[in-house]
Amino acid sequence: MYMSMLTGKHSEGFTKDTMYRFLNSVSANWMRFTSLLSARIVATTIEKLTNEDRVNVLILDDTIFERNSSKKVELLSKMYDHAKKSYKLGFRLLTLGWSDGNTFLPVNSCLLSSENRKNRIVDAKSLDKRTAGYCRRRLAQTKATSVMLELIDQAMSAGLQVISQAW
Repeated sequence: MYMSMLTGKHSEGFTKDTMYRFLNSVSANWMRFTSLLSARIVATTIEKLTNEDRVNVLILDDTIFERNSSKKVELLSKMYDHAKKSYKLGFRLLTLGWSDGNTFLPVNSCLLSSENRKNRIVDAKSLDKRTAGYCRRRLAQTKATSVMLELIDQAMSAGLQVISQAW
């Protein structure tokens, strides 16, 4: 979008300020939005390019997102990095992606803090329980297996088609 505005080829019906307000919105359900966007990209472009016999899968990735220089980030916690065999300050980034074997498309993601309160450096702010921010903070403090199921449910409810085969 930035490059299309810079070159003068911006033909969308909104301005740069509108886009920034949307991206900074605290009331947007980003997990639902990115799931719907990914499902639409798959349905309108990728499925037309692939064979019907191709198997579509969902892929989960769990990565340490380090924030070692931070001290006041909300829900910052000590995470054990199994690859480096040491504790790091940061989050676990759980990402769900869709693939057909050739294409990988990120569907949605969630930053996870530690479920254990004593491993958290900074606790979550108290928010109204009806907000999307509260739901994201609550989700960040649950077990990764529960979050994984939530990510998959969100992707399936958005309309991503996954073909399951018994091997």
